[in-house]
Amino acid sequence: MNGIARERRLLNIWILRVSIVLCALLIAMGLAIFFAHGGAHIPATPSGSLRRIMHTAAHASLGLHASAFLDAAIVVLLLTPVARLLVGIYVSARVRDWLYVAIGVLVVALVITGVIAGQSGM
Repeated sequence: MNGIARERRLLNIWILRVSIVLCALLIAMGLAIFFAHGGAHIPATPSGSLRRIMHTAAHASLGLHASAFLDAAIVVLLLTPVARLLVGIYVSARVRDWLYVAIGVLVVALVITGVIAGQSGM
């Protein structure tokens, strides 16, 4: 395995490990808060735009609401493949593999377009 392939593999492993640990910690914190408050209040289901969900989660985390930490864990899981894609573009650009850079940028553009279209209610 050459150096670039090893670097790509190590970066992907690092991203996956960090996202899994972060997600697990956020879920554990959310569940701990949920049970500390007696487990009677069911966490809210996030709805609306991504910006609204993130704002609500950030605001609710200051009040130590379980749903804020559970929502943040879901966002971490959703952004993990995007982070891996960005690393792939970075590594491909370092080796000047412009075809893979173009394909990666196209996929990122499609993801961003899908998020924007989903947020606008199209």
